[in-house]
Amino acid sequence: MSEKKHGEAAISPFWDKAITAIWIAFLAVLIVNLIGNVVFHGALLPGEEAGEHEKAEVKFGYPIEVVEEAGAAAAGPAQRVSAVPMIAAATVAAGTEVFRKCAACHTSEAGGANKTGPNLHNIVGDAIGDRNGFKTTDSLKAIASGKWDYATLEDYLEDPKRLAPKGSMSFAGLKKPEDRAAVIKYLMSVTENPPPLPAGE
Repeated sequence: MSEKKHGEAAISPFWDKAITAIWIAFLAVLIVNLIGNVVFHGALLPGEEAGEHEKAEVKFGYPIEVVEEAGAAAAGPAQRVSAVPMIAAATVAAGTEVFRKCAACHTSEAGGANKTGPNLHNIVGDAIGDRNGFKTTDSLKAIASGKWDYATLEDYLEDPKRLAPKGSMSFAGLKKPEDRAAVIKYLMSVTENPPPLPAGE
């Protein structure tokens, strides 16, 4: 009997400390929660009358002012810029540089071999169809213009899948209009008799 009481006396201080620690933690959470509500949500402190905390507004951080460009809100989505008017001012040298992106799949010299894509010699103004033994997909053949005129070339270079969704060309396209204009200028240089640019271009 005396051993049992001795064991209970040895355990009791531990549980006293544990219960005390739990109560302190619980009270700390309540206090932090109360302070947080006051600071961030405007809750009333004990004994505070409604409206007192509204007398002095406390602002945290720094205000960020955004200057909106005139007409930006009304302009809406950016308008597509056609590269066709830029072709006349583009240079063959610039087009040669951009064409490096195409050279992995295409050749452009007379009599050049087909690669993953067809040889592009004399492409400008040519009919859309099989080229130099390279089979053209039905998706490409369905293009309304029926030929590689300047507008069709420019549209296709920007986004091949938009113009021919089931075409075999995996290239994502040239998003900058100046790059498209330069490549078309280069393709004109490897076309023996390119058609004249549209009037006014």
